[in-house]
Amino acid sequence: MRTERLFIRTAAFGFLFFLTIGCKGGNQEQLPVDFVWDRVACEECKMALSDPHYSAQVIDPNGRAYYFDDIGCAILWLGRQPWKDKARTWVNDVKSKEWIDAEKANWIYGDPKTPMGYGFAATLSPVESPLDYETVKKWMVIGKTLVNENLVKHLEDPGKKNIKPNPVEGEK
Repeated sequence: MRTERLFIRTAAFGFLFFLTIGCKGGNQEQLPVDFVWDRVACEECKMALSDPHYSAQVIDPNGRAYYFDDIGCAILWLGRQPWKDKARTWVNDVKSKEWIDAEKANWIYGDPKTPMGYGFAATLSPVESPLDYETVKKWMVIGKTLVNENLVKHLEDPGKKNIKPNPVEGEK
């Protein structure tokens, strides 16, 4: 009987010990997390992640992953998080589709195929005139994206000049 109690206590202690370690372990290295494509939505725009050339993951300080269809969405969303300086961002290499650290990537500007049209793509391959990740973040904040460049081009289109703005009240 005494041996039985000792065994039960030891087993219970062992179970609690491993449960505590398992819960605490998590993703402390803040590595990218596997997920099923087309089954996960972007935290920012709610679009499904379906293109493994441009997606991003932000891993918070506790190891939780947040998913994005475009690095632009990740940057906009991350800017509103109180722990943004402790997060780690991963992006797909546009050429190999592998997850790479956004800080180590060579960034390309002007890619018209990005899901939300921001125009930023990442790769570890050498590229001509690469941007660093800090520049990509700054350009997103100031609006230097393909979305805004295309909007300006559309508004400046000579064929559209015959469109008049709504008249101000009192004007004819």
